[in-house]
Amino acid sequence: MSSVLRRQRAWLPLLVALLTGWLAVPARAQNLTFRTLSSQGGLSENSVSCLTQDRAGFLWLGTQDGLNRYDGASFRVFRGDQHRPGTLLSNFIQDIAADPRGGVWVGTGGGGLSYYNPLTESFDNYGEGDIADGFVWSVFCDRQGRVWAGSETALNLFDPKTKRVRQFRHVQSVSGNVRRNSIRAITQTSDGRVWVGTGEGRISAVDLTTGTLQPLVDWAPGSAIRALAATPRGGLWVAAADGGGLCFIDLKTNQKTHFRHEPNRVGSLPSNELNAVLVDQQERVWVGTTRGLCRYDAAANYFTVWQHQPNPRSLPADKVVSLFQDRSGLLWAGTDQGVASFEPRPNAFSQPIPARFTGPVWAIAQDAAQHLWVGSETNGLLRHDPVTGRVTTYRANPADPQALPEDFIRAVLPDRAGRLWVGTRSKGLAYLDPATGRFRRFRHNPTDPTSLSDDNVRCVYEDRQGRIWVGTEGGLNLIDPVSGRCAVYRHNPHDSLSLRSNYVRCVYQDRRGRLWVGVGGGGISQFDSRTGHCRSFRARRDDPHSLANNYVRCMLEDAQGRLWLGTEGGGLSCLIDAERGRFVNYGEADGLPNNVIYGMALDAQQHLWAATNKGIARFTPRTQEFRTYDTRDGLPQDEHNAGAYWRSPDGRLFFGGGNGIVAFQPAAVRFNAEPPPVVLTGFRKFNRWAPLDTSITASRQLTISPRDNFFSIEFAALNYRLSDKNRFAYKLENFNDKWIDAGTQRQATYTNLDPGTYVFRVRAANNDGVWNNVGASLRLVVEPPWYQTWWFRILASWLVFGLLFLAYRVRVSQLLALERVRHNIARDLHDDMGSTLSSISILSQLARTHQQRGNAEQSSQLLDQIGDSSRRMLDSMDDIVWAINPAHDSMESVTSRMRSFASDVLEARGIDFIFKVAPDVTEHRLPMRARREFFLMFKEAVNNLAKYSRAEFARITLDYDNRSLVLRVEDDGVGFDPKAPAQGGGNGMTNMRSRAAAIKAQLTIDTAPGQGTRLELRVPLK
Repeated sequence: MSSVLRRQRAWLPLLVALLTGWLAVPARAQNLTFRTLSSQGGLSENSVSCLTQDRAGFLWLGTQDGLNRYDGASFRVFRGDQHRPGTLLSNFIQDIAADPRGGVWVGTGGGGLSYYNPLTESFDNYGEGDIADGFVWSVFCDRQGRVWAGSETALNLFDPKTKRVRQFRHVQSVSGNVRRNSIRAITQTSDGRVWVGTGEGRISAVDLTTGTLQPLVDWAPGSAIRALAATPRGGLWVAAADGGGLCFIDLKTNQKTHFRHEPNRVGSLPSNELNAVLVDQQERVWVGTTRGLCRYDAAANYFTVWQHQPNPRSLPADKVVSLFQDRSGLLWAGTDQGVASFEPRPNAFSQPIPARFTGPVWAIAQDAAQHLWVGSETNGLLRHDPVTGRVTTYRANPADPQALPEDFIRAVLPDRAGRLWVGTRSKGLAYLDPATGRFRRFRHNPTDPTSLSDDNVRCVYEDRQGRIWVGTEGGLNLIDPVSGRCAVYRHNPHDSLSLRSNYVRCVYQDRRGRLWVGVGGGGISQFDSRTGHCRSFRARRDDPHSLANNYVRCMLEDAQGRLWLGTEGGGLSCLIDAERGRFVNYGEADGLPNNVIYGMALDAQQHLWAATNKGIARFTPRTQEFRTYDTRDGLPQDEHNAGAYWRSPDGRLFFGGGNGIVAFQPAAVRFNAEPPPVVLTGFRKFNRWAPLDTSITASRQLTISPRDNFFSIEFAALNYRLSDKNRFAYKLENFNDKWIDAGTQRQATYTNLDPGTYVFRVRAANNDGVWNNVGASLRLVVEPPWYQTWWFRILASWLVFGLLFLAYRVRVSQLLALERVRHNIARDLHDDMGSTLSSISILSQLARTHQQRGNAEQSSQLLDQIGDSSRRMLDSMDDIVWAINPAHDSMESVTSRMRSFASDVLEARGIDFIFKVAPDVTEHRLPMRARREFFLMFKEAVNNLAKYSRAEFARITLDYDNRSLVLRVEDDGVGFDPKAPAQGGGNGMTNMRSRAAAIKAQLTIDTAPGQGTRLELRVPLK
């Protein structure tokens, strides 16, 4: 075979690869990113017919099943309920408009006009009796604060102060159909005039003088008008349904420009069925059609169209029924599949090559011609031409030794000689020769010490001397591109000056010419290429100023000469003192989203951009602040790949990951500098929604009952740009004066607060970390329980004072009673004992006299009298001692003594007796004084019975009756006459009555001569 034929066959596979890999990337509309809200996220229904924003900043959305208030995180749905006053009369929301007072006007289908009162969070409804009819198509609040409601039969001008309605219609002479006065759209132009569009297709101006609608000159009615939008320069955009298309009217010249769908012209409207038109803050015109969202470019007379695509960042549906721009400039498109928010200008993050072409990306570089080279995991090597947008692919071909060695590319480097170096995962190193378009390969040969150290190539680097350094999993290589021979540097466990690991991840040369090598598990080494010696820096747990982690993936030097290192698991490290090996480390605790850094690049402002497992972080060394961008910001993925990073000469940054490559100009990345409005949105008791008389959003103070000792306050930041990144901090003054970082949590819960006055404060940061430090506040008054109120304390203090006074009086009474007892005892001792002792003394003198005279008989009688008196005195003393002993307070002790005394006295007289005590008697007690008097009266009764009754039988009973102790003593003796003088001249009966009176007892004696005696004593008990 001839050499020419062999060369032709050798070129054939490469030619086929190039021809099959030469792809054209299709032109696309600018990459707007849509974020959809739907019923899955809490929206009451997906057909969003209208939107507005109230004075507080809440976003309101009207659907066919209720009105929704959105706070950036959740929806609150308002629906009609015929059993609840103050609710909507219809859930079919046609249009809404916010007024300057903070309220929202709602036009419904069949329920008339409603006004949402933000203070009470209820609705005032105006039906057919108040306005022309109950079907309200459109609602508009003009710059003068007037409320216009377009209904099926008239335009209604509503005065909120007087509640009066003025109606406007076309004059009867104006011909037309039944939809002539069906007002479908309302707007106000820059000159203050109010314009309406009707269901008949007519455009008319409001004449306040005549109270009529004046049709626009030279405008032929046709398709129903769906929307009107005024421009700041005096123009009017008209969107029509039923094939009417779009029209712009210059109201100064009455010149009209029509726009319609043209099937054969690129850049025309996609449909003539229009639903909405909007002029945004930059005077760009947006149109909602049944076939997508459009933006009109007046200079090119071109409509850019966005339609639904099968990805989550696309428009949710082609049928766009409403458009709105909030105060922050964010645009909203209501569709029949939910509402989508989007920035009016393109996303800063773009994919120059669609991910379906690249697959996972592991290497990125640009050559001198600005071609972008991408190393893929599955699709080989790709070259992107930024001018034509074409992508050329190079694939592996096992039959061609001069083709790409492998499709898994781990490193790409265009050198200054024009060669493109390619490192593969397992097939070594190769470079693409620009002159021949062929690859030259370099592989590891175990028998050749000058061959590549390992076929797993992780990095390729060209230093300022033009030397090519290759990092593999088998060490560091300095390769000669001509001979292919390598100087290999490996880890030697017996040489402390060698590399600390053979797993070389990155190589970098700083401005001073020092070469740095980052390895897996060995930290970084300052490499001296002349000697092959290394000075290594490693992580040490006992030194916080050492390297953060020993797995170093990437490094770069900033304008100040600081060396920054991205580690695998340790975050970001900065070498601040190479002589002493001192580092400053930054990790997740400092704001880095993830401690694994795959690649880094510096922008023109010296911001450091780091690709991680959780997005791309921008670090500002001056302020030491991190800002993270992820898929919510428009990145194609959050997780990136090692080695896939590049900065182009024009300042663009490139990063790669599992879903392809992303490119952006750092200066074009949006920064939201607007602090978010902060509002309170809800109050819960025991995790249940608690309605308030005044909306918590408008409240300044809230009183909390002592029963509500578990409550929560809900809050929101009304920033709708990536609102799930909003962050919060709150505190409760007088409870905890330190701010609590709540992260994205939107609720603060408190339990068992002490009674008192507190101030709840909450502040919030937007998606870019800009804080509203004023925030929102609410004064909380926690009421005390009734026993801690001021009136109860006064009452209790008086009660305590009264109790103390009562205790004092009781004590005084006790002391007086004790004094009376002492007095009575002293009196009794004096009366009884004194008289008895006196008689004993007299009788003793008489007995001595008779004894001296020898009158033995008289002396003996006197001695017997002395003995009797002594025994009586002993008995009396015994009674006194027994009475004052507290051990005898119980009735058991009293009845026992009574039984014993009766037995001694009556048995000595031969009188049979019964002594019976009722069971409930022993449950009570007698005070000392009452006990003594009671017992003495009992003794007197028994003694009288024994001495004078001449009875043969006696009955003694003790009962408890009607809170009284009842003593009954009965005998069958001779009785006596109660009116007759006492027998023996004694005072027994008199003493008994006086004793009974002393203890407030009732003494009754029932007797007569020959009929026995019955004595009853009732002693009241307390």
